[in-house]
Amino acid sequence: MLQRGFETFIQAVLTILILLIFFANPLLASADDEKIFKDAQKYTVEIKTGVKIPFMEDEKGSSSGAGFLVDKERGWILTNAHVASYSPSISQTAFFNHDFKPSEKIYVDPYLDLAILKVAPADIPEEAEEASLECKDRPSVGHPVGAFGHPWNYSFTGTRGIISGLTSKEGGEMLQTDAPINSGNSGGPLISLKTGRIVGISTSKVDSDEDQNTNFAEQIIYACRVLQILKDGGNPSPPKLSLVFQEDIENNGKLIVAKSYLDKDQLQLQEGDLIQEVLTVPGKIKNEGQLVHALRGRLENVSLKIIRNGESKIISGKLEPENFITERRGLFFSGVLISSHTWRDQPEVNYPPLFIHYVEQGSLAEIKGIAYAHLYSVDGKKFKTLESLHDHLLNWQKIKKKVKFKLMKTSNNATTIFKYFEVPLEIQGLMVIKHK
Repeated sequence: MLQRGFETFIQAVLTILILLIFFANPLLASADDEKIFKDAQKYTVEIKTGVKIPFMEDEKGSSSGAGFLVDKERGWILTNAHVASYSPSISQTAFFNHDFKPSEKIYVDPYLDLAILKVAPADIPEEAEEASLECKDRPSVGHPVGAFGHPWNYSFTGTRGIISGLTSKEGGEMLQTDAPINSGNSGGPLISLKTGRIVGISTSKVDSDEDQNTNFAEQIIYACRVLQILKDGGNPSPPKLSLVFQEDIENNGKLIVAKSYLDKDQLQLQEGDLIQEVLTVPGKIKNEGQLVHALRGRLENVSLKIIRNGESKIISGKLEPENFITERRGLFFSGVLISSHTWRDQPEVNYPPLFIHYVEQGSLAEIKGIAYAHLYSVDGKKFKTLESLHDHLLNWQKIKKKVKFKLMKTSNNATTIFKYFEVPLEIQGLMVIKHK
């Protein structure tokens, strides 16, 4: 009897210990979904954006999306770049049950679909809270998640699903989820329904009538790195990777250089190099997104472990950061916007550096036949910078003479790669387009 009573006592103690460990560990305990979505109302915002003259990534007009508060003291809101816009724009932000207030762009990432907006701290409601971010661990396949946002203008609503996987097929390296993500969810939080922490930024979906909830989110661990570098006063921009990588057709997790256009004083990668590690960051590099993430804020002294011609090597050098999206300029006149472009393999085909980003409907430029194309020359002269082109156009605007634009674009002809056409255009209303 005594032995049986002792065994019963031990089993009871073990049961209590297991329960205590289970509920003390947020990774094991399943938090209440209703509370998690209620908490999301305190940090999620609605964002409205208006673009008058768009660069090539955007469209003219207004749009809406979501975001979430990540720094109450600074007034920082995390969202998608396509919600904040890559172009000069106006934006307004509203917390749950509060009016819209002005917001401004702090940072727009050239690689991730990620941006940071700022609202005046005085415009943040007292009850608003900072979102809790999962900056260390990626959620595994099957992990329950909820998407919170404003799908189809149904403001501050949630959906749920699981993490379906991790993919680099949509650019970068993104979380795949079957939690429904629709128009208006973009930029909103993808939340762990185990911990209540945000694991992703709802971004996009497979746009097909045959699709069954194949949706994507930027990983919050990558956003955490950007936020930390900014808070430390550094430059979080990704590197200018003048590289083209081989398509990973067999999905075997190998990042192989197909072509390198890096300058001689930069990191000397070569065609065929298999990139394995960034030596200052633990872990094997399996795709471009992981490489970019590992290099952020570490561009002055880069050391990579690679395989070249079957031999393991360490190569070192430096890389340049991408230009800030918020510092990009354009020239707008007669209904056409001209700015630079950043295609990595531009040296391969020797494209001109300036490009037609936008042609306004019903404008003089559209009537004259200006189309989306590369600007080959103006009045027989080739221009490498906006500044030199601006001076030329300003002079012709003063004397009210037409300018001859020679444009270059890809040809559909079976015998040529490019086609060229020349358009005369009077310069009207020349202005520089820039962010504030």
